[in-house]
Amino acid sequence: MILHISSIKEFSAQARGGNGGMSSYSTSWTDVVIDRIHGEAKSAYESIPPYFRRFDAFGNDEHPSIFKPRLKPQVNQLELFAITTTSPAHGPGQPPLDSAGGERGQLRRPPTPETDKDHIVVAAVGPYHHRTASAQQQPPPLITCAKKCGIVKYLTGSFNLDVVGFLQWVQRNEERARRCYERESFQMNSQEFAEMLLLDGCVLLFAIFLLRPSIREDKLPAKLAADADHGREFRNLSAHISFHMKQTTLDLLVLHNQIPFFVLTELHSRLKNTFFAGVNYSLEELALSCFQDVHPFGLKEGDLSPTTQRDGGGNGGGNGTERFPQRVHHLLHLFHWSLVPGQKYGVDINSIPPREPESHLPSATELEESLTIFTKQKDAKGSRSSCCLDITFESSRMATRGVMRLPALHIHGYSEAVFRNLIAFEQNHLRCGHGVTTYAICMARLLQSDADARLLRNSGILPYTQRTDKEIVDFFRQLVDECRNTCMPDDLIALCKDVAAHHQSTGVRVIKGFVLQCFPKQTITFFVIFGAIISIATLINTVHSMYRYYHPRGNLPPMGR
Repeated sequence: MILHISSIKEFSAQARGGNGGMSSYSTSWTDVVIDRIHGEAKSAYESIPPYFRRFDAFGNDEHPSIFKPRLKPQVNQLELFAITTTSPAHGPGQPPLDSAGGERGQLRRPPTPETDKDHIVVAAVGPYHHRTASAQQQPPPLITCAKKCGIVKYLTGSFNLDVVGFLQWVQRNEERARRCYERESFQMNSQEFAEMLLLDGCVLLFAIFLLRPSIREDKLPAKLAADADHGREFRNLSAHISFHMKQTTLDLLVLHNQIPFFVLTELHSRLKNTFFAGVNYSLEELALSCFQDVHPFGLKEGDLSPTTQRDGGGNGGGNGTERFPQRVHHLLHLFHWSLVPGQKYGVDINSIPPREPESHLPSATELEESLTIFTKQKDAKGSRSSCCLDITFESSRMATRGVMRLPALHIHGYSEAVFRNLIAFEQNHLRCGHGVTTYAICMARLLQSDADARLLRNSGILPYTQRTDKEIVDFFRQLVDECRNTCMPDDLIALCKDVAAHHQSTGVRVIKGFVLQCFPKQTITFFVIFGAIISIATLINTVHSMYRYYHPRGNLPPMGR
């Protein structure tokens, strides 16, 4: 669907007259885009999706019971698809991001795919997957260019989407949108860029419309599917997303698979009273609610729902008072904000990077020997601290007891992909803080052996995971590889210092020395305690026997008298 300048000029010669100048040129190229979209959209309806073939029994008296296997994404792609490389952190010579260029450098150009880990399964969006990039992917995404055109045509015909007005709006905001991507990371002319944002923006809004939990309230997708005029068209266009909802959600969290959020906001405002009629939530609320099924901390039903956000309860991110960040860059940024606690783990881009924590963070078993217990992060009233990537440490006055609180992490097959994309986003956009990076580094240092993983598992920090202890250790060790030579936030430095101070305190060393001297091994400790219990029981029995000898019941004389 690449628009060539020559074709645009030919069409502008035949365009409607009377406007003249720039207006005539603008009208002509937008008409070319619309005609091309309508032409390619026709192929989206020529074949029935393979998922619908098993429904043939409803209209067949023979009731067939043998069907061809359903088309499914590859298993390894459901578990892993992440960014394989990240660029180093900003150096001291780089200027800070100002308001004009605050969105620059967020979205990184993916390298040439070498493995299936980088493959987008359902929906590929953004300039890095436009035409030439998507042609390199094997197999191609399920939502093809024709499907994208079909979605635009559906929204235009059924919900009065003003395609010409939106394309002209993109042309006026082109420079702002291009600043959201790595400089000179792709080559697209203005018309191609505007067309790409139109197609991919409609695809993302279409996916949000289908993935949001609030469909249980309004049931709009079911109503659209039952529509007599356009129901079949809607079912055809929504098939891939509906049958691969979790994989679509994961696709939306890939760093190089994003488009600027303000583009989605503009499209949503144009469809708010038509396609989203009756959905009384902001786009931020709807988008964030789509990710609760892949949240790494096992959210309860409705924890990231639009209702929760609207009530001002605050999600994991922020400080409990701000509903959403002042500027949302893209969907991955919005999800990142929901994980990182507010006012913490910020990075001073004017300081000299990088620096490692001065003190070593002991492993979990070493901290247990230092009288430190591990517990899940508590829920604070009015906040979602248990959903945050936040680690806190407290020590008693005499430094004889420490408490480390961590969020309960649920590790699934796709968790590595989600964390890698979050870390890649932090490494390339320092203004959003290093909350995920800090969490990964702390967990990697706490989990040095299988015994450490077993300890955190028994403490409820790592519940409900099918991975072995060794796999958990390797999971965080590989994540830390994404954080090499990076800026460390002051909160991480302070945490390591507090833990080291407790670990090396005089009170802890005295108690540890006493325990090791008196009870060097667990078996010896068991037999000492068991022997003490037997001795106490024998002494009590002896005293009781002597008492009864001299004070018999019923005033009977003692035996032998």
